[in-house]
Amino acid sequence: MSFHPPTALVRAFAVAVSVLSAPAAAGDNVRALFKRALEQAERGIPASATDDAELRGYVLYPDLQAARWMAAVRKAPDAELDRGVETFLRAQPQLPAAPELRRAWLLSLAERGLWREFLKHYAADEAEPALACHHFQARILTGPDAALAKELRDFWQDAPQKPQACVPPFAWLKEQGELIPAIVERRTRKALTDGNLELADWLIATLPPAPATPLRQWARLLRNPDAELAAIAATPDTAVEWEALRAGYRKLAARDPERAVQRLEQMGRQRFSDEQYAELQRRTALGLAWDRRVEAIDWFRRLPESAVDAEVQEWRVRAALWSGDADLASMWLHALPPTMSEEPRWTYWRARSLERLGRQQQAAQLFKVLAADNGYHSLLASWRLRQPYLPQVRAFVDDAAAQDRLQQQLGIVRARELFFAGRDAWASVEWRDATRDLDPALRLQAARLASRWGWHEKVVRILVDADALDLLELSYPDEFLGPIRATAEQAGVPAPWVYGLMRQESLFNPRAVSPSNAYGLLQLLLPTAREVAKRRGDRPPSADDLKIPGINIPLGATYLGELRARFDGQFAPAVAAYNAGPNAVKRWLPQEAVDADVWIENVPYTQTRAYVQKVLWHIAAHEWRTSGDVPDPSALLRPVQAPTP
Repeated sequence: MSFHPPTALVRAFAVAVSVLSAPAAAGDNVRALFKRALEQAERGIPASATDDAELRGYVLYPDLQAARWMAAVRKAPDAELDRGVETFLRAQPQLPAAPELRRAWLLSLAERGLWREFLKHYAADEAEPALACHHFQARILTGPDAALAKELRDFWQDAPQKPQACVPPFAWLKEQGELIPAIVERRTRKALTDGNLELADWLIATLPPAPATPLRQWARLLRNPDAELAAIAATPDTAVEWEALRAGYRKLAARDPERAVQRLEQMGRQRFSDEQYAELQRRTALGLAWDRRVEAIDWFRRLPESAVDAEVQEWRVRAALWSGDADLASMWLHALPPTMSEEPRWTYWRARSLERLGRQQQAAQLFKVLAADNGYHSLLASWRLRQPYLPQVRAFVDDAAAQDRLQQQLGIVRARELFFAGRDAWASVEWRDATRDLDPALRLQAARLASRWGWHEKVVRILVDADALDLLELSYPDEFLGPIRATAEQAGVPAPWVYGLMRQESLFNPRAVSPSNAYGLLQLLLPTAREVAKRRGDRPPSADDLKIPGINIPLGATYLGELRARFDGQFAPAVAAYNAGPNAVKRWLPQEAVDADVWIENVPYTQTRAYVQKVLWHIAAHEWRTSGDVPDPSALLRPVQAPTP
């Protein structure tokens, strides 16, 4: 259809509504038509002709209409369009694109100064800061009510730094005399507690000298804790707020625990209460343990019981394992509370400590219990027993009739088509709503459907919720095996390593994008991918290129191969480096060889530690899936040490 939004879209609106009640089988032709039309709409290109009848009958036609409304709102909004958008949203509130359209429309109303219309359609539960600030500005300009100043002040105190839309209402709040120094001081303290130094600096500059002075000191402690703590130690009479000192010391202890020990000795015990000093001791012990320093043991020993929390309980065990003190590890393992002690992780380490103490029979009993389950520690338990590992596997039972019924449900149909169209966010909304109230058995049948479509993220989510990860055929699909094997061989890295990384990184979604802007199957950052491409002699990839398996897999496999070579072929450091970066891993490597399981357990980044463990388990699970056997993991678990020069 010709794209003159207010008239044409209203005319097509009835068609869009009727489509939602009659899902029909979709073919490749209509999917292609839809994707092309949707891409044109999102790029602001008007449709050049009347929509094909097949497209108008497609189950996703309302989503195309929503995209066209959004394009019109951004391009040439007017009163007629406003009426059309309002009508569309009233009829299609559950459409996944509806929140995006509504947001674009509200922003347009605000930009045009149509404040009464904005207030009419603004919802109190809007979470986006820009819309919330437009809402306050609308109330200011249409006649402030009695509650406005307090609500805006509360919003100002609790929310993070705001966009440009917040400047006018905050200026009004200041004009009303609401931002008195005491309130600004509280907001500054929150910014410092949150580590938002840019906002804190701006707020401190607006304060009188008396409240500003200790806050500036707090900011200095966060920026350069070593220098500031040295200055505090050199002048014992200098006043310093405890919260500020604790924040600075915590940062220094994590960054340079040896220097933190020096500063603590210089400041002296007498400067602190018993509770305060125990907190500084605790931070010192943890920092030394994260840095794998033997001194951590003595600091943990000296901690008063009041300072022993779950974090200390975990890390003092790890420190004892790293130092090779099996007696101490055993003692601290037995001091764990029951909820922690029963976890597979600590059961494994109780067995390992017994093993080191020569109590082989007791260790074997614990290992056997663990080996009868699934997961990283179960695999390791079989390895310690020197016996082949057999995962617990349940066969999936297909219910063809149930799957047929599910495939007739509108929400399932729309989720599938949106996924095939590459609109994963919209597809996820439809999938969530369609599967939320299904009974457990039907949810598993829905997982089977999603698996056939290649939507493995949803499969695994259902399996996790249903405690059904023993359905290995669903959890470990044979995705991209051909390209993995071909590129792994060229990159000099075992193909199972690449599979394990892909399973962990993206769940086989080529379009995956992380919050840190890592792209594609092997979640490559653009700068890293371009560096690898340069070394390979390839052209520099774009972000969109990294969503193409034929580009992403070779680059990711090559990078993993480079890391493997850099760390002398060692599995755990190479995989850890893929997650945390090679420079971090280089700092963690000991000069003398350490058992691989001990090294992995002492990786200081929680995310990276879990990452290495999960990748190893993914490799084992998929190897069993493809061959009926889990290879001996000894080659992956050789002792870890710094590469030879």
